[in-house]
Amino acid sequence: MLILAIDTTGEKGGVGIYRDAACLALVPHEGSASRFSITLFEMVEQALTLAHLELRDIDLYAAANGPGSFTGIRVGLAALRAWGRAFDRPVRGVSVLEAMVYKQGLGGQDSVTASSGPDWYFPILNARRGEFFLGSFRRRHSEPAEANQPEYEWMEDGWVLKPEALRTLVQERVASGANAACIVRAHDQAAADLRPTLPPSLNWWQVEGVLMDSIAAIALRQEQSRRPCAAAQLDAYYIRRPDAENQLD
Repeated sequence: MLILAIDTTGEKGGVGIYRDAACLALVPHEGSASRFSITLFEMVEQALTLAHLELRDIDLYAAANGPGSFTGIRVGLAALRAWGRAFDRPVRGVSVLEAMVYKQGLGGQDSVTASSGPDWYFPILNARRGEFFLGSFRRRHSEPAEANQPEYEWMEDGWVLKPEALRTLVQERVASGANAACIVRAHDQAAADLRPTLPPSLNWWQVEGVLMDSIAAIALRQEQSRRPCAAAQLDAYYIRRPDAENQLD
């Protein structure tokens, strides 16, 4: 299956085209996510040219739906929804937090075995303003896993927290002695700087590079499961509400 995967949520994003797990073209982005409103279509065209494909050849469109830049998320989701309608192709939205877990945790190539991996995974992203996005994933213990089902469970809907509240939540999760790992992106120094403030028993992993490969893999698994795409998947996963909405309250 040919998959066009985009990540417009942050400064380390871009466009990738995959045939199942094989990368056919990769166009990374460096810089402000707000520029995706200008550069996204050029990057998609560049990726299609590298892969010798056209938009109508794509079988599945996959977009990171957040959390991250409000402008970048909206641009990416709007573009893929439009292409999906135009070419009658499925569109899937994937959380950046889940993509981090997939790439460096249970689903990715660097994953540990199910018998030895942590019980909890906490992907952390800098949310600016002295706050952090936090996800919570728990490893499934049932075996064998169903076909096309992830090896982890998404817990709650994610949070945006000050460091003190983040520390309290993580401490509560590992209070029973559960094995847990924090996952941060390699370029996210603010998230990495939280390490001394959190329990020393936590494993710490860094995700290198871009996430389009994980976004494509998760979207492919979702599509192969034949589960309908929930409307929330194609909506922006902000966690923090936009300022414009807050001003209306």
